[in-house]
Amino acid sequence: MRAIGAPTDRLRSFHGAIPARLSILLLLGVGACGPSEEPVHENAEAIGGKPAEQPLVINIDRSLMITDLPTLEAKDSKGNFLFSLERVLGQLAATSGSNPGGLDAVKLYQSIFDTNNTKAGGFLSDGQHCDDEKDANGRPVLNGFPIECPRQEGALADLSKHNPYCSGPGCDPYTPIAIANRFDLAPGNGQNCGQFRIIFAKGSQESPLKTAGNQLLLNRNLLIFEAILPNPKPAFGLKGCAKVAELWAGLTNMHKPSERAEELERFFFKGASGFPAALRWEHFTGEWDPQTGEALSGQIRSNQFLNDAAVGGLGQPWQLREYHLRRSCNGKAKKQNCKAEVRMVPTQVNPEASLFSDNNTSPRAISFRNPNNATGFISQVPALALSDPNLFNMNRLGKEFNGGQSTSQPALLPGGTPVVNDTNYNFVFNPNGAFAAKIQAKLNAIGSSLTPAEIVRRAQSQACGGCHELATSTAPIFGGVANAERLGGGIVWPNVAPGPESAPGVRPLAFTQVSDSVLVPTATGVTCNKACTAEPDSCQCAWAVSPALATAFLPFRRDYLVDYLQSLPGKGNPHGRGEGEGDGELF
Repeated sequence: MRAIGAPTDRLRSFHGAIPARLSILLLLGVGACGPSEEPVHENAEAIGGKPAEQPLVINIDRSLMITDLPTLEAKDSKGNFLFSLERVLGQLAATSGSNPGGLDAVKLYQSIFDTNNTKAGGFLSDGQHCDDEKDANGRPVLNGFPIECPRQEGALADLSKHNPYCSGPGCDPYTPIAIANRFDLAPGNGQNCGQFRIIFAKGSQESPLKTAGNQLLLNRNLLIFEAILPNPKPAFGLKGCAKVAELWAGLTNMHKPSERAEELERFFFKGASGFPAALRWEHFTGEWDPQTGEALSGQIRSNQFLNDAAVGGLGQPWQLREYHLRRSCNGKAKKQNCKAEVRMVPTQVNPEASLFSDNNTSPRAISFRNPNNATGFISQVPALALSDPNLFNMNRLGKEFNGGQSTSQPALLPGGTPVVNDTNYNFVFNPNGAFAAKIQAKLNAIGSSLTPAEIVRRAQSQACGGCHELATSTAPIFGGVANAERLGGGIVWPNVAPGPESAPGVRPLAFTQVSDSVLVPTATGVTCNKACTAEPDSCQCAWAVSPALATAFLPFRRDYLVDYLQSLPGKGNPHGRGEGEGDGELF
């Protein structure tokens, strides 16, 4: 999770009032709900606890995290869905610049998941495979760290059995479950204007929408498209991003889902307010500025849990991976040939867990634990020791420490032996060892009362697998450690979204921040069942979000957007961003 370096009064985001409709849902044990058709002033909270007469009001459900079915499932005049996986991948393929032969949505989807196969077991001869890089012993690695290879999600590259663009036998149709505004990720120097995301969830034969939630616990997969939007006026710094902030804020005042959908469709596919379309190939290359450390382009991420043997699963645990889009060209002008390709890359801001172990004496581990290394872990302690979960981070950690994968479920069964501990920092860290002593020395130097174990727990929360499971209250069930959520200073990391029913009326937490299993009503008297979702444009339901998003992170992001807009010329003084700007996997 990444957030702004803001004044300490931003803690009000955690303790201020929650909108009435959201409060009811939280009491029922579900996440946030989508927007209704009522006037916005009846649903939106006055910002940051300020009096209701404040003129600038942002509705979280409309301007920050859109999960309501009428918006996500909107169609154009020809009956085509505005936000479909096929259209998103088709748009990226069309802007890839690949020639000759080109690229389409089918091959792009196949290329993503074929990276999970070995070269011998793959479906594409010209793509990357998980055993392309090996260590001295011939074992597959990525960034020099071990990875599971092959992964069971490689089966998705077999389109004869897992076609994402159809329904019925042999089909794995996807449903959009959220559109997210992460303007808060725009760096203070304005090198980009933030991240803007579309999240899709896979079904089996029928989409999660048609089944009113995916109840197949062992046959799930999520794809998250995280576009970084370039600043069209970099000379103006972050103020050059004003138009995009105003566009998203303006969604609050659009009371019809169809209007909001049209505006979002324009933003993602066509470009708006002087910005290019968010969904362009060059916005997913993962590039970053080596001088400032800021991201220049985004990425595609996946939450992978195709565990059922009946659909190709190998019994492997829930895992998160990251993908970049690349383009390589040769020749000049009209004779230039360009190849577009997908690359599975190390998961960002996810140091490999073995580096936390005193027993690891490799040169890289020693560098990671070296107090004098400006990009080592000790240098990140002040940022991890901040008093607000929206702010603490380890963003300046060297990229050479990132692992090739992030496993959210190292133990397959409750009480089972952990099998993949690549992101299980708490499990390998010795709170009484030499590394802990170095962390303690840094804590003493900055006057912090936190313990080394609490610092490592905070680091755990910033990694993909930690944010999704190993930093939550249920971490011990899935191979993590007890009290992983207790981060010191009275801070408790909140839990994730509910999942499929394990028994009638019982929905355990299920690794994601936006549920692909649970729909919640956005109006009184609505039942979110198949009869309702059969008409998504009128079904007053939304995909549930986690308590983490609903009670902590979304209110913070809302406040940031309001403060930014009010800081523009003639609207007050801007808040600069400090070093406390995290990055992680909260959607």
